[in-house]
Order: sequence, then structure tokens, then C-alpha cells
Amino acid sequence: MIIQTSNCEFLIENSDRIDGCVFIYSDSLEEIQRFFGSSEVEYSSKDDWKYVVCTCKQNFANALILMVKEINYTEFSVLKYD
Repeated sequence: MIIQTSNCEFLIENSDRIDGCVFIYSDSLEEIQRFFGSSEVEYSSKDDWKYVVCTCKQNFANALILMVKEINYTEFSVLKYD
């Protein structure tokens, strides 16, 4: 799954080697540290993603909550439904 924020993109993959954990990839060291700072950031072996962290699903859920809280809803256009 790819999650795009205003500052970067994150690739989320299930970890087959560690039960209950997910791998989070990004090209932004600052953003991956900001959202997943309690996990150790490593260099990724993937060409398109420079950094990776392995974190538990609860930490991932907490980061998603922070991402949603940062949404600027004033940038959304108003739609009318008939």
C-alpha cells in the first residue's frame, strides 16, 4: 500500500519474517523519523525507496492517526449532491 502525504510517500509492506510487524519505506528521512521515530531507520535495498523501518502494527496505526490529524480540510472543494 502507498500512502501519500503533502511531504512524501510511504510504501507499506507486511513483514513475513517478524510476526505482527510491517515495513515502512520512504525517500524522506525527516518524515520517516517524524512518524516512526521510535523505530530504527535503516537504508533500504529497494531502488525506489531509500529508507525503511520495521515497526509493529500498533505504531503504524498511531502514525496513521497523526497523518489524518494533519489533513488540511480547507483545501478540499465543496461538492453538492443532488
